[in-house]
Amino acid sequence: MAVKNSQRFAEIERLMGDYFGCHLAPVMGRVQRDLSNRQADEMRAYSNSTAGILRSLATANMPGDDPYATLKITGKWNSKTTEDYLAMCKEAIVGNKDMQRDLAVMAEEWRKAVVTEIGRERYDALSKQLGCDLAYAYIDHRMEQLMIEKMVKDRMPTSSADYIIRKAAQSSLFGLPYELNKSPLAAEIEAKGEAAYKPSRTEKAAGWAAGAGADVVAMGGIGSWATFAKFVGIDMVMNVGMEHLSKKGSSQEVCVEECISKGVFGTGTNVFASFRKQAKVIKNHENSYIKATNSHFKNKIPTSNITFMDWTKQTEQTSFPWNKGTFLDPQRNEATKRTGKYKDVPLIVAPGQEDEYLEVKARLDAEAEKEKKAEPKETPDSSTEEATPSVVQQEETALQTNENGWDGLLQSFGLNGFSDIGKNLGYVLAMLPDVLVGLFTGKTKSLNMDNSLLPLASIVAGMFVKNPILKMLLMGMGGANLLNKAGHEVLGRKQQEGIAPTVSPAASRIQYRQYPDEPLNPRISNPMLQGRCLVANIDHVPCTIQLPDSVIGAHQSGALPLNTLANAILAKNDQMRQMAAMQYEEQARESVVRPRGIQ
Repeated sequence: MAVKNSQRFAEIERLMGDYFGCHLAPVMGRVQRDLSNRQADEMRAYSNSTAGILRSLATANMPGDDPYATLKITGKWNSKTTEDYLAMCKEAIVGNKDMQRDLAVMAEEWRKAVVTEIGRERYDALSKQLGCDLAYAYIDHRMEQLMIEKMVKDRMPTSSADYIIRKAAQSSLFGLPYELNKSPLAAEIEAKGEAAYKPSRTEKAAGWAAGAGADVVAMGGIGSWATFAKFVGIDMVMNVGMEHLSKKGSSQEVCVEECISKGVFGTGTNVFASFRKQAKVIKNHENSYIKATNSHFKNKIPTSNITFMDWTKQTEQTSFPWNKGTFLDPQRNEATKRTGKYKDVPLIVAPGQEDEYLEVKARLDAEAEKEKKAEPKETPDSSTEEATPSVVQQEETALQTNENGWDGLLQSFGLNGFSDIGKNLGYVLAMLPDVLVGLFTGKTKSLNMDNSLLPLASIVAGMFVKNPILKMLLMGMGGANLLNKAGHEVLGRKQQEGIAPTVSPAASRIQYRQYPDEPLNPRISNPMLQGRCLVANIDHVPCTIQLPDSVIGAHQSGALPLNTLANAILAKNDQMRQMAAMQYEEQARESVVRPRGIQ
């Protein structure tokens, strides 16, 4: 028999689901928190009691034994099972008169819908056979079902690692006491959660293998790889067989909803599944029946007047609602009014103040242009200092932000720039003996008593601390500090020798002076930068000039054009040749005058 008014039943299902999510689910959360707090207090009192202390001493040398096993059987709160938790939730709901009234309203609406389908006489006959009102029985069953579904969702594995860990604990000997003490409802919820997660065969095999491996290690069955494989194989086969037998032996229970479907609607299939599927597409803020029924509730269901799809379709220009009909409309209207010379005036300028804003802006622009013209143009001369651009290190204290993450913490421990040591670790370790020798010869400048006293004290303190975590922290931080100082000493020498170390981008934040692009001197042809060398033909003679790192960095950053660099090198070359010629003439003159002196 087909259902005459399936829409009404779908609307009632939507009402029950929304009411449970808004008002009954928080009650379950409060009951769970209260139960957990009471269990913790009872466990704390048991641990401080004589029986708890003796039990802990008895299980000290027995890792597989639970010191709270007795408490979980005899305790008032720790002995609570999942069925007891569900009963506590129902008791909390029954104790709330407003919720009872709202549930009665939903039962009355469901009764009216059923009476419309089958008539009052058949409804009373079915209620008499059941022993209670059919509507109240179904509402109680549906709320309990929603509670169980919520617990299934909360306890469902969230990832492959979570599932493998749980499966390993269940299949291992360590999880055997927990599995034996598990209540039927808890086992059902766990099975439904695993079925909802839909684990793959690989995940199941990984969970069984992990549990078998833990059993092998615990039982000491690793005398050889053959023994290990045999134990793991037997354990996995037993787990698979027991799971298959449990599935095969479990009888298929008749569902309450199937009984109602057959007795009320005269169909062999579960019609409530189709009702709930239809309820998912119902918009509660548009449905007149849901709004009318919600108005009779004491604890009303909050309904939204707009859905996400409607929210994204409010405007034609964009999917965001603040483009139209919101607080930006006055600003948009003001922007449309500003045309002509006022079109570039920002909206932050108050209406009527546009002329004043334009006058101030014109005056500031004129002053800036005058200062720009008054600044002398910088041109590189033939000196080596100007050929090599000046490098200005950015001030570290100019702006304190959190963009560098751990940089501030590492600097407080004296580990700033430690990444440079990691990138050149081989070179640093190879040059550590030279640094140690430099301590006695005075060549090493970065390590002295002023900046090495605290790291040495940290290392010495770590040698006498018994806590292993604190020992690792003190000795590790002290050693890393000294290694960082010695490493930067080595890298500094390496850079002075003309071999650029590998540094991190954060440590190489430098600013270069900008040089204008000059026309290339006719004496130079085909200048080219290859690696660290400038290759060019000067006066038709091929030349190779090795450049320092700062010059290469300035050229790569765009601050020093290649033509300007080549002209500066040519000027320096002419200067050096002129100085060499003058020195040669002076030496020649001295060699001629010397024989004429006193013999």
